[in-house]
Amino acid sequence: MAETPEPEVKEAPEPAKPPAAKPEPAAADVARLEAELADARKKGEDLYARLQYLQAEFENLRKRSEREIELVVRNANEGLVARLLPVLDDLDAAVASLKGKAGKGVAMLRENLVKALRESGLEEIPAMGSAFDPYLHECVQQMDDPALPDGHVKEVVRKGYRFRAKVLRPAQVIVAKNESQPGDKKKEGEPNA
Repeated sequence: MAETPEPEVKEAPEPAKPPAAKPEPAAADVARLEAELADARKKGEDLYARLQYLQAEFENLRKRSEREIELVVRNANEGLVARLLPVLDDLDAAVASLKGKAGKGVAMLRENLVKALRESGLEEIPAMGSAFDPYLHECVQQMDDPALPDGHVKEVVRKGYRFRAKVLRPAQVIVAKNESQPGDKKKEGEPNA
């Protein structure tokens, strides 16, 4: 007889195992992780504070560099303008002595130079008829002039100039000094006022 094949017995699938529950971390691990987190936060805050400090320092350095560059440019301009003042004096003398077309040409040249210097910050110091100011004027002589009050500028010998509010060259002037009148003489023994 022929053997009949035995029916294959299929094994029932095993029931799915629930995923293994993660073991609860030990209290020591939690404390260690919290300490590491606190340490990382502190390092982050320190780095952020250093970054802010460095940004502020960089901004201050940038501003200081801009001021220093501006100062160097201003000093260079001041030096150039100071070297051009004798040329301006010579042009003033040439304008005063030349007549006709030549005088007009030199006057135009002088005006162009003055305009360029004025645009860069040069100003003439007003002197004629004003009160003598030792910060703006240099007295080269004193003369009697009853028409002017004592201590006022009678004549300008050489023009003075300011460059951006700084006196570049004081004006050389002759100052009026009126002698006291005969009736103004002090009596002997009278104290000085």
